[in-house]
Amino acid sequence: MSSAAFPHETASGATAIGRSRPSILERLGRDASLVVILLVLEAALLVLVPNNFNVDTWLALVSGRHVWQSGIPHFVTLTAIPQGRQWVDQQWLSQLASYAAYRVGGLGLLGLIGATAFAGGIGAAVVAARRLGATTLSVLLLLPLAILLAYPGLEIRTQDFAVPLFVAVAYLVAVDARRPSRRVFWCLPLLVLWANLHGSATLGALLVGLHAVTLAWARRRELTGSVRALRRPVALLAGAGVSLMITPYGTGIVGYYRSTMLDSSLRHVITEWGPITSMPVVAGALAAVVVIALWAVWRHRARSTPWERLALLLLAAGSASVVRNAVFFGLFALIVVPFWIGHDAASRPLTPRRVALANGGLVCLGLVAVGIAAAVTMFGPSSTIEFRYQRAGVLTAVQHAAATDPSLRVMGDVRFDDWLLWRDPVLQGRMAYDGSYELLTPGQLDRLQNLFSRYGSNWKQFARGYRVVVLDRRYEPGTVRGFLAEPGRRILYDDGARIVLLRSATQAESR
Repeated sequence: MSSAAFPHETASGATAIGRSRPSILERLGRDASLVVILLVLEAALLVLVPNNFNVDTWLALVSGRHVWQSGIPHFVTLTAIPQGRQWVDQQWLSQLASYAAYRVGGLGLLGLIGATAFAGGIGAAVVAARRLGATTLSVLLLLPLAILLAYPGLEIRTQDFAVPLFVAVAYLVAVDARRPSRRVFWCLPLLVLWANLHGSATLGALLVGLHAVTLAWARRRELTGSVRALRRPVALLAGAGVSLMITPYGTGIVGYYRSTMLDSSLRHVITEWGPITSMPVVAGALAAVVVIALWAVWRHRARSTPWERLALLLLAAGSASVVRNAVFFGLFALIVVPFWIGHDAASRPLTPRRVALANGGLVCLGLVAVGIAAAVTMFGPSSTIEFRYQRAGVLTAVQHAAATDPSLRVMGDVRFDDWLLWRDPVLQGRMAYDGSYELLTPGQLDRLQNLFSRYGSNWKQFARGYRVVVLDRRYEPGTVRGFLAEPGRRILYDDGARIVLLRSATQAESR
């Protein structure tokens, strides 16, 4: 007699007689705790939306509006210093999607999409881990660490669109490494989409390419007898590389990846491009995951595949050197490491009905919290998002100065530049630079850093020719004092932290 003929058993071993098919909550069991945690995470991210609108958010909106109005850019027109320079806007599609979201539902909808994409990516990683066979408890062990590793990526930005794609590619390859099937080739169209959304597509291509290499190594004995054994790994390896170039820029995208991935000058200007030691809590989470993974491989080596071990090692090294990669390391670890720790049996007992009802109550409370937070985010005044850091007085002062003298150009802290461009498109071509640091030369980046750290005798060189200066005392107090000491300067706005200065023509042109 087949096992299907027997009724389900409850957690206590009693036979479920006389009852209808078990409810979803009874089948969900301990996974209900995962659902509740993910709902709480989503609600928390929605509450934090105003805090997570930052430099890259405004950059995405400004660039997305530019794509919407003028098409895919090839030369810089938005800012003055890199004006006319060739521009490979690799993230054009996610920028366009960000601007489209704004047009449909304002800043609230953009924040909702960003938070949901981020929390949804973590949720998808949890589902992937469970589908691979990991236990609920092992997933619960890794989940807080993965959330800590995701901390550097909480800003609402184009990277949010890449998070679900990373999880999808990692899961498809993880499944193929265990049970080969043609489904792994779905990675290639996902990589094409990803290559037009965010530069982290290189990590997806790395995962697929590494799988191709490990597959070829596993089939090395077959290669002497049949070239056909090479078809699959070669197709995956070549497909991963070609997918990155299926963009409006073709092979020109290679230069973009080279300048962003190999240019060490970015690390001196952008914290997220620096080593993970700049964020001790995130560094501690990475170390903890690595220790857990090594212990799991030592105890149960057969549960992991060579591809998983190599990929985890490479992603850990990439995160240690560049902190912005930590979110992807955390997601990958959440997918594969829980199975290394423990895996479920083929069948699991049902949750007792009273426990299932309690779980249902917690899930409902989580859904209510998410619904309230989503409604507040969507329908609350946009000023609660926009002016959490920015100030209307800064915008008014800059606009008034720019309108009074159309020849004036503006040099600002990057925290204001793209926001000012967003609020006043008339400033296009008059702002010195923006968050697209890759458009500046290494020498220009050095002079920019000297300006905001007040380093060297000629520290004002980068601001030469710029009469309007927008600064923040909390981040560059020395620079503020230096400009305040200039003869003939005028304070256009000052709230104690943010300050807008109008320099004299003589001082602006002096070195």
